Parts: sequence; structure tokens; C-alpha cells
Amino acid sequence: MKTYIPDILFAIATSFGCSSEIEFTPVAPPSATGNSDLLLSEISTAINTDATTGATRPHYVEIYNGTAANADLSNYAIGYFATSDATTLANWVFPDGNFLLLSGSLEKAKCYVISSPQADATIGKRDITWGTTSTANANASVPLQLSGNSAIALLKKDATGTITLSGNTYKIIDVFGSPQVARVTSTGTSSARNNFIWTVAGETDTRNRTFFRKTTVTSPTTDWARAKGTTPQDSEWQLSADRAWDYTNIGLATK
Repeated sequence: MKTYIPDILFAIATSFGCSSEIEFTPVAPPSATGNSDLLLSEISTAINTDATTGATRPHYVEIYNGTAANADLSNYAIGYFATSDATTLANWVFPDGNFLLLSGSLEKAKCYVISSPQADATIGKRDITWGTTSTANANASVPLQLSGNSAIALLKKDATGTITLSGNTYKIIDVFGSPQVARVTSTGTSSARNNFIWTVAGETDTRNRTFFRKTTVTSPTTDWARAKGTTPQDSEWQLSADRAWDYTNIGLATK
């Protein structure tokens, strides 16, 4: 999770007989233990056929515990959903192989990293690997293939939930991407899977990026349309430049 420095608020104070003075008031980041639940904090997307990826999938998903207590990860799961075109909307479903039941404990103010087996293990922390080991153009419905049009859900056990995984009932509490939100065609035609993606923070090409959750976000959300935003200011996410992946903060709560 990367520290987000919000827009600096400033005021111009003018008093009679005095020159104008500009006062800068930085906004303090939230408490490290002020979050309501675990949330998705960092994501890497990449097209494995892009020359800069070396025909691998340097994908990972980071979860952050910003609550006041250690978290029992056995109450959580990660789900993967690959969309099939730019416009078809669908409900979340997680067939066998497309969800990962978590285990262990996550200390407060710490991160848990789920990495593709193809990601370079030397670039940062990984707690578990998950997904295909194929470097070929594989079936996109198989995790962990993140290229701007595959969605990730963080699920939590909940008796009122509507999703059953391995006999337990879960509710989705946080998302990156959503099959219920339309994609856009970035280049070429939407018939080619790499061409349709979700916009994030106003960026229309999000296929080869690192995404960082802003530290001003203290609660998970299933409202992807709102969370992705339309500008850098209203999005819950900040992102690296195109093909300028930033792996320096994997597994760290702040930067």
C-alpha cells in the first residue's frame, strides 16, 4: 500500500494594510488502525504478450489490515472473475479454481500478498502463489491473469452472504474491477480480450500498471463504479505510468 498525499488545501488570507499571504495546510493521513475491515491495497496488471513483461505474468494482489486488531485470514477468500467483452454485465460467480481460501493471521498494519507463480520472486514479498503457470495465451478464465479486464473480489464469511465457497457462506466486501460495470475498448476491436478494460482515475489504458489504494480509503467497498473514479482526484486508486510498474512497495503498508 502506497502512501497517498492528498491535495494540499490552501487559503489566501488578506488583512487591511498587509500583503497577501498563502498558507498551506497539509492533510494528515488516517490512523494505521482506523480501517473498518481488510481491503485490497495494491494490484499489478500486465499483458503477458507485451515485450516488456518477458512473456510472464507479473501479477499480484495485496491485502492490507488497517484495523485495530490482528485478522483471522481463515474468514476471508479471494475471488477471480474474467470478463469476456466490453459490454456484457454479469453477476459475480466463482467456480472451483477461481477462488482462494485464505489461512493464517494478518497482523494489524501489515499486508498479505497473493502472487502469480510467474511473478519474479525477487521483486518483493509474497505470502502465497496462486494461478496458472502457463506462459502461453491461456484460457483467461483461469487466475491469476490481470490485464485490466479481470476482476478481483475480497470475500468474508457472513451468514447473510449469497456466495458459497467450499460449504461456507461469504459476502463480497471489496473489489478491484467488477463484471457488473461495463468496460471500454481501448484499442482495436472489443473482440480481442486485451483491448477492453476498465478505466481507472480517468486513464483509458490500464492494462500494464501498478495500482495503489489511497490511504484516505479506510473502508472496503463493492461499488467499483465509484471506487475507480473518473479523475485522479475522485478515484480511490492511484496508478503508475503505462509500463512503469512499481514493485518497491509490495507487502509494505505505506511508502
